[in-house]
Parts: sequence; C-alpha cells; structure tokens
Amino acid sequence: MKHIILALLFPVIANGATVQLTDSVGGLIPDGSTAGLARTLVLDRPGEEITSITVDISISGTSGSFPFLGDLYFYLSDGTSLVTLANRAGRDSGTLDGYDDSVSMMVTFSDLAFTDFHVYRPAVTGNSTTALSGPLTGSFQPDGRDTLPTSVVTGDARTSQLSDFLGVSAERTFTLFAADLSGGAEHQIDSLTLNVETVQVPEPSLGLLSLASACLLMFKRWR
Repeated sequence: MKHIILALLFPVIANGATVQLTDSVGGLIPDGSTAGLARTLVLDRPGEEITSITVDISISGTSGSFPFLGDLYFYLSDGTSLVTLANRAGRDSGTLDGYDDSVSMMVTFSDLAFTDFHVYRPAVTGNSTTALSGPLTGSFQPDGRDTLPTSVVTGDARTSQLSDFLGVSAERTFTLFAADLSGGAEHQIDSLTLNVETVQVPEPSLGLLSLASACLLMFKRWR
C-alpha cells in the first residue's frame, strides 16, 4: 500500500532536455600566474535536475607562443562542488614540471572516458616520455586530484568527478577557472562548451495528494 501511495504522489515524468552552454569568446590565460582566467556559463532550467554533464574545451598557444600543457591547472565549479579537470598533467616525483607537450588541445572531459587526463601521454604516444607530435584530441576523465598544483603527483587520490554535479538543480552558474602556473609562453582558451542533460522533477498534484491521504487513512484503519 505504501508503494502505491508513493507512486500516486510521484508519477514518473520523463521530460527533460539536452542543453549546450557555449562560450566562444575565451580569453588569454595569464602566463606564470595563479590569477588565472575565469569564464562563466549559466544553466537556467527551472524544475529540472542534472542527469549528465561533459565539458568540451579548446586551448592553444598565442601566436608565436609555445606553452606546455603540463603548465595548466583548471577546474569547473558551481559554487558548491569543484571538479579538477586538469592539474599539471604529467607532474610526478620525477617530472615536476609536468608534460612538456607544446601543442594545442581540443578535448572532452567525461567520467565515461577511459583515460585519466593527468596521464594522457601513454594513451596517445604509448609511453610517458614520448612527446605528442600534434594536437591533443579525444575524451578524457577529469584529473580529479584536488591536491595543490605545486605538489600534485600521479599517485594522489582522485576525489572529484563530474558526477558530483548530478542530481542537483539545473538552475546554477558554472565557472571554469584556468591558470598557467609556469612562465615562458601564453595559453588561450579558444572555446568552452558544457553539454548538460536534465530531467524534469515530478511534483505531486493536489488531487493526487487528496487521494493518497484517503488511501493512507484507509490503510491505517485496516491495520
């Protein structure tokens, strides 16, 4: 009986949406600075909650500049959760500067990808010492290491992931923060897109509430 009442109160509603939030303006990431660059995207889907989220980002060196991907640290936050997407990729006890790949990147961050972004090289070139010969592309899991960029290493626990944003209200502001933590050359964000899937949150109607109350009263009397 209780299950029937709950079903009456919360009927299944499958309505939802697939939303793309895009920032094509981008901007320069200050070189060798913790000040970084912040870009903001607003999700406005009242009465819905997030069921899936991935991040597409394109980053390159400015004209005549050859920065390293291992210099980069960036995260996505909604003011409550913070997910580390990149944290000095390749940085470990023997490679404190991270990967020295001087290439652009056009990647998707997804929890469903196979490769941890922090160690992307072996998946692309076959080992951790061979540099990339072209742009970094494909899908990667977020780095997830919330350790300080000045001390992060491969073995650190991966404590954040994009699923941290699931099941929450689809009315929120996302901020991508990106920093280049080693001087010498300048990165720029060329484009940023959040791919978000939502579902409508069912609400009980007054009629169903009345019916459920009556059923509950009958149930109590039967007992």
